[in-house]
Amino acid sequence: MTTQIVPGIRNRRALAAISPNAREQRRRSLRVLSAMREDPTLSLSRAARQEGVSPEAVHRYAGQGLERHGSHWNVKAGDRLYRPMVVYSSGTITDIDVRGSRKASEVGAYHAAVRYFLATGDESALRRFEGRRVAGVVYETDPAVLEEMARRGQLDVDSIYQLVA
Repeated sequence: MTTQIVPGIRNRRALAAISPNAREQRRRSLRVLSAMREDPTLSLSRAARQEGVSPEAVHRYAGQGLERHGSHWNVKAGDRLYRPMVVYSSGTITDIDVRGSRKASEVGAYHAAVRYFLATGDESALRRFEGRRVAGVVYETDPAVLEEMARRGQLDVDSIYQLVA
C-alpha cells in the first residue's frame, strides 16, 4: 500500500489547514481505530467500511495507530494522535487539545458519566472525575451546574469532538 500519511496534524491550526472533507475522513479514521480497539477481531477493512471510509484513508490520517502483523493490520494499544475535544468546566463548554487515545478515552468516559447522570440523576459516575484535570482543565462534576447547563441546552453529550472550521 502506497498511501501517503498526512504529516503535521499536531494542533488546531494544522487541522484547520486541511479541507473539510479531509477533516471528516480523519475523524472517521480515528473512529476506525477506536472500533478496532473495542473489538480486537475487527479487521481494518471491515472497521473502515462500517465508518464509511477507505482503509487507505485510515492509513493516511491515522496510520500511526496501526501496525502490520504479516498480511494484517492491527491497531496499536494506544496512539499519540491529536484530537480536538470539549469538556465542561466551571459551568462552560471548554475546547481542549488532547494528544493520545488514552486521554481521548478518558474524556469519552467523562461524557458518558455526564450522560448517565443526566439520564438517571445518579451522581456516582461523576465522582471518578472530581478534582481531575485534562489538558489543564478541571472536569465539571457539580450536579447542580451540569443540570443548569443541560436546562439551558448547553450540553451536547453526543458530540465530544470539537469541529474545527
